[in-house]
Amino acid sequence: MENTQHNSEVMNRDYDLSGDSGRNLLVMVIQLCVSLVATIILYRLYFPDIHQSTLAQVAFPVAIFHMFRFIGMSVLMPGQLDKRISYTAKFQIAIGDLAVAISAVILTYFIVEGASESLIRILGWIFLAVCFADMANIQRFFTKEKFWNKEMGLTWLLQVLLAIPFLFGECVVLYKLIFS
Repeated sequence: MENTQHNSEVMNRDYDLSGDSGRNLLVMVIQLCVSLVATIILYRLYFPDIHQSTLAQVAFPVAIFHMFRFIGMSVLMPGQLDKRISYTAKFQIAIGDLAVAISAVILTYFIVEGASESLIRILGWIFLAVCFADMANIQRFFTKEKFWNKEMGLTWLLQVLLAIPFLFGECVVLYKLIFS
């Protein structure tokens, strides 16, 4: 019995990253800042005249990028995220990513099919509403369950690599929806 308790304490200590909480969060912030700078450089390089582009021209690459958010459903697979992250969080994150992917597929389809500007505008608003709702939901769990202190594997990489380009693209589409 004592040996089992000792093994449990050792295992919990090995996975307890709470002492490194500040460091983990700092690393993530630095990674997100580098991602922001890289995203701005890429946007300036590939979309120098973005303010002169139509809504469809701006929304198309953003929606294509988001069509693959269904990959986020992999968080439901065993062993993908720390066992201490609640199933509720995993499930809601997976459903949110799927909803974003579906709204992006619909928006992309109608852009490719040459739908009217008003339909693209409506679908653009729906797409952004789903994106921002999903992001708010993810951040709610992210801070509540302190994901930066959990074992996240590839999910950590995806978070820091893609979060800023996703958000930046969504903001550009929002800008075009409001000001054009």
